[in-house]
Amino acid sequence: MPPRSFGASLFAAEPDVQWRLPKRLREISGLALTPDGRVMGHDDELAVVYELDVGTGQVVKRFSAGEPARRGDFEGIAISPAGDFYLSTSTGALYRFREGDDRAHVPFEKFDLGLHFLGEIEGLAFEPDQELVIIACKRHYAPTLMGVVILYSWSPRTPAEPARPWLSIPMAPLGEAVGAKGFHPSSLEIDPRTGRLIMLGGKERAMVELDSKGTLLAARRLNKSHRQAEGATIMADGALVIGDEGGDAKALLTRYPRVQ
Repeated sequence: MPPRSFGASLFAAEPDVQWRLPKRLREISGLALTPDGRVMGHDDELAVVYELDVGTGQVVKRFSAGEPARRGDFEGIAISPAGDFYLSTSTGALYRFREGDDRAHVPFEKFDLGLHFLGEIEGLAFEPDQELVIIACKRHYAPTLMGVVILYSWSPRTPAEPARPWLSIPMAPLGEAVGAKGFHPSSLEIDPRTGRLIMLGGKERAMVELDSKGTLLAARRLNKSHRQAEGATIMADGALVIGDEGGDAKALLTRYPRVQ
């Protein structure tokens, strides 16, 4: 039986390429694209960023924020058009730094998003028009918010201010569209051509696409090769690349061509 789907996705239903990553990237947790079109991924437990060759799945270089690299439960990466890297932890610590050379240790700034008491963060994207970091919350601690997916925004122009609610999306329709009881974001990306919000749900093994107001445009279950989809980015040619944690095996990169 084919995976359940809804609506017209921007991306093909089947991938054209898959790669296994080196063992040290078994716990890859997020992906982002540099302004010049290179793919960056990050480690789950250390503030280490890897440049990945999407043609071969090999690591081109790696660098870290801090010396030694900062430790934390890192769950999302975003890169601004100006080349600023943003790396977040599940508890709402946000690190900002610039790209480094291979094996370099780069200086960083650290900010508090003010979300540690609200929920668990998993997924970042940069919204270029308003120059905002958009944050996805995988689960909320307040019972009244259990049925809602909330995206928050944080402005680099007012870094001392906490993140604020940016978009609230009822969870039930997302879950229903992919044949699940709910939807818990594990990654967030914004398509630069259309402005669509692309969210992965690692727990549900699913992906949803929404407009800027939160209206569901497309949804589908991911195939069984996606063990735990944790990160996504959109290439310069419009293709979608998804990264899965490896568990006891090597992590996986999967590319889906663009169809519209």
